[in-house]
Amino acid sequence: MSFLAFDSQISVTWRPTRRTHLLHAAIALFLACIWPLLGGAMTPSVLAVNIAAAASIPLTSRYPAIGATTSLILCWIALAIPDPVGIIAPSIPSGIAAMLLARNHPRGMAYFLLAISVFLHVFYTSTRWIDGLTWPAVVGVPCVVIGEIVRHHRLQADTTEQERRHKLDQQRRLVVSELHDTVVRDLSHAVMIAEQARLADPHNTHLNQELAAIITPVRTAVEQLRRSLKAMSAAEGDDSLLLLAASPPPPLTDTIRTVQETLAHRDAHLTTHGTDLLHSPGIGPGVHQQLVRIIAELINNAAKYTPPSSTATLTIETDNDTLECMCTNPIAPNQPTNTTTSSQLGLTQAQQRIESLGGSLHITHTLDRWTTIFTIPLHPTTGTAPPAEAHRHSIAQ
Repeated sequence: MSFLAFDSQISVTWRPTRRTHLLHAAIALFLACIWPLLGGAMTPSVLAVNIAAAASIPLTSRYPAIGATTSLILCWIALAIPDPVGIIAPSIPSGIAAMLLARNHPRGMAYFLLAISVFLHVFYTSTRWIDGLTWPAVVGVPCVVIGEIVRHHRLQADTTEQERRHKLDQQRRLVVSELHDTVVRDLSHAVMIAEQARLADPHNTHLNQELAAIITPVRTAVEQLRRSLKAMSAAEGDDSLLLLAASPPPPLTDTIRTVQETLAHRDAHLTTHGTDLLHSPGIGPGVHQQLVRIIAELINNAAKYTPPSSTATLTIETDNDTLECMCTNPIAPNQPTNTTTSSQLGLTQAQQRIESLGGSLHITHTLDRWTTIFTIPLHPTTGTAPPAEAHRHSIAQ
């Protein structure tokens, strides 16, 4: 039989270390020393079988296929020889099966090892066949239970670790997208405005020199930032990430129209106020693109949970220093929110986008209404923060 599949499933969070191998070697030494107390004839052949069976434990710890095969051969020899060998050698396959289960090796191989061991016990038992099942059941069942319990906890740890790595990868993607959508786009926009200023007044030598002193380092910084973002994405094998980040989102008017058509099938409506404020001169192209992504997420999320014959509302206001957006929709009291239909971005990543712009997101809900409000500053603040709380209260009214 082949044990090549033993190493096909490797734990993410746990792997046997040198200390683990030494621990199994210590267990083998302990069993080799106490075997006379556990029954068996005091003959050289019995001594050799028991010591070799104990040695198969650290051998399996280091080389699972070789150790498991060796334990079965020694179990067969121990049951076949006429001298009584005690309980160590016939029980070793059960312990090794528990080790394989605990280390997330394929269950089929571990249980196959146990099945062959049970067959050998039954075959070489001189009395009734049921007597041959007694000792394998006494030793094998506890070993299997212990192995499965350890395996379960290690698989849970693996799942947690994989989720953590997935979230870190999402954070990396978000950082790359944020930098490309905001910093790179805004710097490129600044270079474009400076070039237009130079073309508008080509005879102003002093102005052209000043603008050239700004344009050249900014353009260099943009190229360096683009290379850095490309390296960040390619480091994880995601060469298409920058292409996705560079693709602008659909216009907000298209998203609103799609949501309104979706709600119309349920005799529901979406009303909007102040969406034209997103095109104000104080909002740069990078910030505008981020706002479109965030607002699209909010209204799509609202459309999922707006009940029939009701109205969702999107309101945008600005006081030239801050921009505030509120999206509110009624919810059916007898239908709890189902997060399985959320988009890939979700409110969590929408909040991260808002915080990357220096803003904050607030979510409140009652039995019949869900309200989401976010505020972002339109200009860097050097003193105290603007009175956003009072403004948020006014928009909520």
